[in-house]
Amino acid sequence: MPARWSLPRVVNRLHRDVMAPLGFEGHGNRCTRADNGLLREMRFYTSRSGDPATKGIQVFLSVRIAGLPEPLVEFRRDALWTHLEPIRQLNEYPRPESEEPLPGELIDDVAGPGVSFLCHSADLHAFGQWATEVHAQQGSWGVFRHVYPGGTAPLQAAAFAAAVAGDKALANRTAGAVVVEEGNPREVRDFRSELGRVVPE
Repeated sequence: MPARWSLPRVVNRLHRDVMAPLGFEGHGNRCTRADNGLLREMRFYTSRSGDPATKGIQVFLSVRIAGLPEPLVEFRRDALWTHLEPIRQLNEYPRPESEEPLPGELIDDVAGPGVSFLCHSADLHAFGQWATEVHAQQGSWGVFRHVYPGGTAPLQAAAFAAAVAGDKALANRTAGAVVVEEGNPREVRDFRSELGRVVPE
């Protein structure tokens, strides 16, 4: 069976050609950038199942709020994330044979929608607006039909963004919307507990 591109080779090529010029650093299978209160990450991996010689490439995108204390709850909703390959209705991008070029679809999607997702928000204020928009669109944005987490999580992220940015009034208004819309009492309790560590009542 012909040899195929290794995952490190894929990541190195995409980092060099696409992500490094945008200020992203390479760390193993990740490209990351921290700026204006946000942590942006593109992570490449292969499925745990399947034939190791032929299985393809999956791409995870995440924008997270920096500067929060370590969470005391199991799940704190302070990020928006999604996967890249579903925008083409794929489970994975094909990994080419070692003498072939990378698939144009992978390069185009990383440089286009992938970068757009990671860089959409210039700062914490813009991230909060974006998260509110994702919530209003029931977890979708642009070509991404599924932005996670779902439910009130984007509103929770917006409240944390406002809190870290120092806008206590906006953080409290957004938190009020979470309390009204969230039907899970434990989720509300955990959210208010974590937000209270950033914006004391």
